[in-house]
Amino acid sequence: MKATPAQQQRLLDLQELDTAMARLRRRREQLPQRAELAGLQGELSAAREAFMAVQRELDSQNAEIARFESDVETVRARRERDNQLLAASTSPKEAQALQDELDTLARRQSALEDRELELMAANEETQANFETVSQALAEVDGRRGTLTAAISEAEHGIDAELASTAEARSGLAAEVQRDLLDLYERTRARGGVGAARLRGNVSEASNMALAPAELADLRAAAADEVVFCPQSGAILVRVAEGETE
Repeated sequence: MKATPAQQQRLLDLQELDTAMARLRRRREQLPQRAELAGLQGELSAAREAFMAVQRELDSQNAEIARFESDVETVRARRERDNQLLAASTSPKEAQALQDELDTLARRQSALEDRELELMAANEETQANFETVSQALAEVDGRRGTLTAAISEAEHGIDAELASTAEARSGLAAEVQRDLLDLYERTRARGGVGAARLRGNVSEASNMALAPAELADLRAAAADEVVFCPQSGAILVRVAEGETE
């Protein structure tokens, strides 16, 4: 393929932009906050599990306390009714039966209230534990939120750089002849590098010195002849000694 040295030089500029975009994409994927966030997942899961376990225990205790409160209230109501019946009773036999039941109910109420007190004491400990695990979860979740926000901010900045670089690339690509651009794109798709300099006897595509015979063939090619790196297959743009980038 034929292309003027100026056109070939544009490929180097295009490759520079493509390399910059690839670097930006890698930076976006490898943000240090991503690794921190991934490392936080185990801690976050453990904090959530601890929170849910204590919450289940608290719910169970609250339900049991409510049941005992209901039972105590039922016994109290029964005792109040029996006391009223006892006060109005004129039958000694009925009065004795009512008194026996009142004694039984009193013991039952005492046992229920004792158990209720035990449950309430345990519930206080669980409440304190619940506050602890809630704070621990909030702290870990706060760190997760901070990392997520940092990732979002970093992505926004990188995306802006990518958009700017992509715009510059689009403008530069429009200046490259169509067949040369297509060749560059195919070459880059195969090996990751579409074009590189031949600096002295070193191909910057492979960072290796060329064999004397390979170098002689490249040097013998016309200036407008598109040549390739023997090792990597990338387009080699010949740069005169002392030429600046």
